[in-house]
Amino acid sequence: MFSPSVIILLLVSTATQVAGALLIPATKGLTALWPTIGMFLGFGVGIGLLARVVATGVNLSVAIPLVASTLPLSSILFGVAFLGESASALKIALLVSACGLVLVAGYMR
Repeated sequence: MFSPSVIILLLVSTATQVAGALLIPATKGLTALWPTIGMFLGFGVGIGLLARVVATGVNLSVAIPLVASTLPLSSILFGVAFLGESASALKIALLVSACGLVLVAGYMR
């Protein structure tokens, strides 16, 4: 399984990429300077941390899909909790299932 340091890197990578994604509306089409810089920093740091995860020996075929499946889930949960957005229970359940299936598939031979 993943070591504690790899789990922390994955969580921080996901969090910074979610932060970058949440800044997208504030960039006003990349015309607002500071939100745009924050967005690029969020995505850049997140992908840089993901590169560190892969450098530890985690298979790329596990790391990328895992983060790619947790980003929409995290963004939806943040939107529902803090921005008053709505999401159906089915949508959230499907995304949670996708995250789990990515982990299972990553360990299949």
